[in-house]
Amino acid sequence: AITQHEFDETVMERAWTATRDFFDLPLEEKKKMSFAEKEIYPYGYEQAEALSDGKSLGDETSETNHHTPADLKETFAIGPSNPASGMPSRRFPTYPLEFTKAHDLYFQRMESLAMTLFEGFALALDLPEDWFVSKMDKHMSALRSLNYPNLSGSETPLPGQMRAGAHTDYGAFTILKSGGPGLQLFQESGNKWVDVPYLPDAFIINIGDMMQRWTNGAWVSTLHRVVVPPLDGQNHRRQSMAFFVNINGDEEIIPIYTCVSEDSPAKYEPIIAKDYIWMKHLASQGK
Repeated sequence: AITQHEFDETVMERAWTATRDFFDLPLEEKKKMSFAEKEIYPYGYEQAEALSDGKSLGDETSETNHHTPADLKETFAIGPSNPASGMPSRRFPTYPLEFTKAHDLYFQRMESLAMTLFEGFALALDLPEDWFVSKMDKHMSALRSLNYPNLSGSETPLPGQMRAGAHTDYGAFTILKSGGPGLQLFQESGNKWVDVPYLPDAFIINIGDMMQRWTNGAWVSTLHRVVVPPLDGQNHRRQSMAFFVNINGDEEIIPIYTCVSEDSPAKYEPIIAKDYIWMKHLASQGK
């Protein structure tokens, strides 16, 4: 997690409030922002995602993937505003009125924070500080707002059902603003799930599958999930906002030269970023 990031609290609060107001709308109103043509427009409103399907461990050949109940959450996503990204133009709801401006500004500030983090990553990998800049000038990053509704005592989750099933993110990394406890990550050294401490003023950084490929496995993508809270009659509604840092779609991902040596040869075949991102996204939608 990172703190002391100097992110504008007003920008955060505006986006957070607009998101909450959107999710408080009647379901039929929210569904107006749900689009069937996911191959064309992979954003908008969603309430039937199963993250454990097609995304587990970020491994497209994994045999551990299996059909699980839909996650107990609802989401709204937008992509980049730059037409050069190759992604479709953004579609926003009419209400709340503040929604479009609030999310545009939050996305812009996330882009800036992502580039600052990339500078630190480059130095950590013995690369020039600006090494990642040319790979982000027409990026495919996405902003996803998430709402985990409160579960009443009469609503019993299905076996294996989670608020967000175990998965890794498939981009370079994710900047997550969490609104409460429930996030867990898998600790390989102890072979167990551990709670991620809730820090109200922090952003959580998850390494994604592409960064694992880039670093030739030196940096491992974060396997994580969001668990169902206790059904104790308390209000456990949870909110979060995730900025998925996805690089230029035409970029070829091959292990970085500083991460390859005679003792550690390249472990991954080259892939094109856009092809990989689309494949993993559609898999999560059951396509």
